Amino acid sequence: MHRLNGVGLAALDRHTTTTNSYTTLSTTLSHAQITHLHAQLTLFRTALTAFAAKHRTAILNSPSFRHKFTQMCSSIGVDPLAGPRRGGWWAEVIPWVGDWEYELGIQIVDVCVSTRERNGGMIEVADLCRLLNKLRGSPSPSSSSSSSSSPPSSNSSPVTEPDILRSVKTLHPLSSGYTVLTLSDGRKYVRSVPKELDQDQAVILAFARGSGRFGRVSVEDLVGGSSATSSTSTSDDSVSTTLVSTTTSTLPSTTLGWTRARATAALENMLLRDGLCWVDEQDREADRVYWVTSAMRWD
Repeated sequence: MHRLNGVGLAALDRHTTTTNSYTTLSTTLSHAQITHLHAQLTLFRTALTAFAAKHRTAILNSPSFRHKFTQMCSSIGVDPLAGPRRGGWWAEVIPWVGDWEYELGIQIVDVCVSTRERNGGMIEVADLCRLLNKLRGSPSPSSSSSSSSSPPSSNSSPVTEPDILRSVKTLHPLSSGYTVLTLSDGRKYVRSVPKELDQDQAVILAFARGSGRFGRVSVEDLVGGSSATSSTSTSDDSVSTTLVSTTTSTLPSTTLGWTRARATAALENMLLRDGLCWVDEQDREADRVYWVTSAMRWD
């Protein structure tokens, strides 16, 4: 009987020997790679610790430097806010970074609670940033220099929007509803109440902030049934102007296509159930107008 070359017990033995050789080589390479990786991590830890200690003042006092520093940490999977248990050696080496964020988180709670009666627990991040800097007596981030020779101080360091977004994460264990929401127009809001913002409310909030409305919304605006021109007065510390809205043919409301029942239900829920708006029954252009407080400008 004819037998093909390479078939039989001898071929099986050669295959087994080759497989074992590859396995041994793979194990050796893996051990070498792990050893090299440990050496690189040790070197990286030493360099990063020295960098953080050397630039501590800039990290605490310069918003732009702090933002780049946290971006670098995120890109390599390091979380300074994780705490000693979750953060490991990083939290032990520079605990002052996390302390600064926790202190800012307390001030965020202070501002959100004090403004909750007028905005229903929804405040835009830009407004929150402005109020925090006013509370801390800090200069605006744009006017802050990239470095400072003064000692680190939580009251002198200006707060930026990325600082707020990171600090809100430290409030999650409180289970009090502190969450950052991003609307369809890109604006970010901090929600400080334990309740969800449904889809219709998110659309109304984005609509109320746009088109020069400054929070003014009516049922007719949402269903696109009004073609009248309305005017709204707004005042600031140094300027008082009258904002005139265009006809509904140029407003985003014409693209919503809502029924009157849907628009009324959404606005009434925001008014009665969630306290996110005020009602005006003496408006000159509509019988009933809703003012979304979190879309209004507060000083």
